[in-house]
Amino acid sequence: MLFALGGFAPGSVAASSSPTPAPTADATHPRVMQQAAIRVATAKVGTLKPFVPPVPRAAVGGTGGPQREIYGFALASSLSDPSVGYPTWNFSLLTTVAFFGLHVQDDGSFASDSGMTVWNSSQLSGLLSTAHSSGTKVVLTIILQDFGAGTPHMCSALSHASTTIANTVAEVKVKGVDGVNVDYEGLNGSCGTGDPSWARHTLTSFASGLRSAMPAGSQLSVDTYASSATDPYGFFDVAAIAPSVDSFFVMAYDLEYSNYSRAPTNCSRFCLGPTAPLAGYYYNDTDTTNQYLSVVAASKVILGVPYYGRKSCVSSVAPNQYPTSSIVADMYLDAAGESGSSMVQPGSYAAHRDANDPPGQERWDTWVNTTLNCTRELYWDDTPALAQKYALINRTNLRGVGLWNLNYGGGAPELWATLSTYFACNVVINLPASVSTTHFSASISAGACSVAYYEVQQYDPAVNPGGYPMPPAVPSGGSATASFDGFAGHTYQIWARAHTTAGGISAWSNTSTTIAANATPSHAFAGLYILDAYGGVNPEGSPPLNISAYWVGWKIAHSVRALPGSVPQSGAVLDGYGGLHSYGAPITLATSAYWAGWDIARDFAFLPDGSGGYVLDAYGGLHPFSVNGKPAPPATSIDSYWPGRDLFHKVVIFSDGTGGYVLDGFGGVHSFGIGHPRPITAQLSGYWANWDIIRDVALIPGTHAGYVVDGYGNVHPFTPSGQSLPPGLGIGAYWPGWDIARAVWLTPGSTTAAPMGYVLDGYGGLHPFGGAPPPPSGPYWGRDIARKLTGY
Repeated sequence: MLFALGGFAPGSVAASSSPTPAPTADATHPRVMQQAAIRVATAKVGTLKPFVPPVPRAAVGGTGGPQREIYGFALASSLSDPSVGYPTWNFSLLTTVAFFGLHVQDDGSFASDSGMTVWNSSQLSGLLSTAHSSGTKVVLTIILQDFGAGTPHMCSALSHASTTIANTVAEVKVKGVDGVNVDYEGLNGSCGTGDPSWARHTLTSFASGLRSAMPAGSQLSVDTYASSATDPYGFFDVAAIAPSVDSFFVMAYDLEYSNYSRAPTNCSRFCLGPTAPLAGYYYNDTDTTNQYLSVVAASKVILGVPYYGRKSCVSSVAPNQYPTSSIVADMYLDAAGESGSSMVQPGSYAAHRDANDPPGQERWDTWVNTTLNCTRELYWDDTPALAQKYALINRTNLRGVGLWNLNYGGGAPELWATLSTYFACNVVINLPASVSTTHFSASISAGACSVAYYEVQQYDPAVNPGGYPMPPAVPSGGSATASFDGFAGHTYQIWARAHTTAGGISAWSNTSTTIAANATPSHAFAGLYILDAYGGVNPEGSPPLNISAYWVGWKIAHSVRALPGSVPQSGAVLDGYGGLHSYGAPITLATSAYWAGWDIARDFAFLPDGSGGYVLDAYGGLHPFSVNGKPAPPATSIDSYWPGRDLFHKVVIFSDGTGGYVLDGFGGVHSFGIGHPRPITAQLSGYWANWDIIRDVALIPGTHAGYVVDGYGNVHPFTPSGQSLPPGLGIGAYWPGWDIARAVWLTPGSTTAAPMGYVLDGYGGLHPFGGAPPPPSGPYWGRDIARKLTGY
C-alpha cells in the first residue's frame, strides 16, 4: 500500500502549494514539514485512550548507543501505526525522537487539534516507555509555520512568546519528556515595528527564554534552513541563538525548489532534481555543512536528511524534467516500492544516478505508469545516497544526523543497517562465562551493520596492565570468530569494536571468561613466544603478554627467556647493550654489566629457581644478574673466553642449577659451573671449525644433554662425555645453503627417549621435529626478524 507523504490518505502536493521565498533571504526553507504539519493537525485519529503518566526512571541517553546523535522526527498522525510508527523503529539506533507536534496559535497557546489529541493519549505513553527503556530521549516539537504576506501568525505568536514558553515547559514537565524542538518556520520582517529584523531578534530572545525556563538537563534544538548560517537577512540568527541551544536541526532538504533556476540545471521554471544534493548544485549539503561550521561548533550541528522524494509525470526519460502533472511526494517506503507496483509497465522501470552530483549518488528513477498513461520521474534518496551524507557527517565531525522523518522509513531494514554502519555498529561478543580448555573462541557480531573487520583485544588483569591487541577478526556470514589462549585459573576480558565498511569505528564492547584451574591444555606447552629483532614478544598459540621495551626499526633485541616458575607469566628480553627488560607480570632485574652503545651482549639464562641468572657477552664472558632484589648468583667457573672474537651466541643452565653450557658459532658446547666445579666436557655429534654456522642450543628437560641447530635447519644432539647421545631427529624443514634457521626449542614434556620441539626460521615460521604437533597459528613476517623462542 502506498501512502502520500505527510499523511496516510492518497493524494498529491502541487509545487505551487507554498509561496516562493524572497531571493535575498531564507532561500532554502523546506515545504515538506509544512505539508506534514497540516496533516498532523487534521489527521483523523478518533477516540484514543488517555495518556498514562510515566513511572520514575533512570536518566536516558549516555554511553552504549550510537557514536553520534541520531535525531528522528515522529509524526503524531501515525505515531503508533503498526506498519510505519514507533513499533517498527530500532530504538537502539536512536538518540532522540521529536514528537511532531503541537501547533502554536496566534495567542501563544497550543491548538486543540489532532496533534494535541495524540499528545494527550496512550500513544505518547507507549512511545515514551519504548524510547526510555532503550535510553532514547523524547522531545516535544512546537510548530509554527507562516509564510503568508507579512507573516501575521508568526508575528502574533512571537509577541506572545511568554505564553508559549510557559505552556511548553508545563507540557514537558507533566509528560516527563526530555526537552523541546522548536520548528518555527517563517520569514524575517518588522512585524509592524520600527525594527526591520524584529522577527529575527525576537526568535533569538524566544530561544533564550525557553532555555532559561526549561528543567535542568533538558535538551533544546531549533530547526533551521540550509542557508541560515550565512544569511544576514533571514529568519534565523544562528550565531546569536547558538548559546541557548544544544543543537540546530538543519533542514537540508527540499533544495530542488531553490536550485532549479541555477546551474547545472538552469531551468526556466521548476524542474525535478535531488532534494538534498551532496554537491554539484548551488545549494548542497557540503556547502551547507561548511557554512554552519564557520559560525558554530560542529557539536551543535545536526544535518537533516530526507526519508522521502518527489515525483511527477514528465514528457521524456531524461534527468531534471519539467513536471507535466502535479508533484507528488513519496515517502521512502513508497519510493522503494515503486518498481514493484502493478501500475508500472513491464520493462519500463529504470534507476539512475545523478550525473550532476556523482559523489552524492543521488537517485532518480523513471517508468511508464499505465494508470496515468505517462512517464513518471522520481528523485529520492536511497541508502547509497544517504550513506554519502552520513560519510560527510563523520568526515566533518558534526553532532549527528537528523531524519525527516521516521514514519516515512518505518522499519525498512536497509535504512537501519546503514545508520548502524555509519554511526553505531553495536558489537555483541558471545563467550561462555567459563571454559575448560586453555584455547577458546568467541563469536563477535554487530547485527545488520556492515563490518569490514573487528578490532580485538585480550586483557588478563592478573598479568597485563592493559589490553593486548589480537589479530583482526573478519566477519563471514554476519559474524566473526576470534580465538584466544590463556593460562589455567586466569580470568580474561575480551574487548572488540567494529571497523565498518563505511570507515566508522564503533564503541568498545567487552565480556569476560574464566579458564578453569584444571583446564585441559590445548597445546604441548603452556606458553610459547617468538622474540622479534625489535623487542616484541609474540605469542605462538599462547596467552598474550605485555612488554616493557620495544625499539621500532632497530634490530637490537637478541634474546628472550621465560622466568622459571609454576605460573608462566613473566620473563625478560635482552638488548645488545646488556639491558634486561621484563615482559608479562613485571619483574625487577639488576645487572652487573652494561655496555652502553656497544652491541656485545648475546644471550642470558635464568637460574632454575628464578632468583637471577647470567648474561653472555660475545667473547664468552658470563655476568650475573638478580631478580626482584634477590642476591646475585656467584661467579661461574669457565675456561672458554676469547677476547676480541665475536663468537659466542647462546647460554643454557641445567635444571639442577649446578652449571650449564655456552655455545660458540662453530658448534662448540662449553661447560661452566655455578658454585660447583666445571662439569665434564660435552660430547658433540658435529663441529664446524672456523665456520660460524651454529645458531642455538636447547637442553632436554632434567638432563645435561640437548641439541644445537645450524643455520640451515639441521638439529644435532650432544651429551656429557661418556653418555649416549640423544637420538637423531627427523627435521621438519631444511634450507641447504640458506642461513635462515634462528632457534631451537624443546617442549616441556620432552625426554631423552622422546625429545620433540620446533625450529624457528627467521621469518617466524615454526617447524616441528621429533613428533611435535603442528604449531598453532602465530606471527609470520616474511622477512628475517624472528630471533628466539621461549616457553614453558
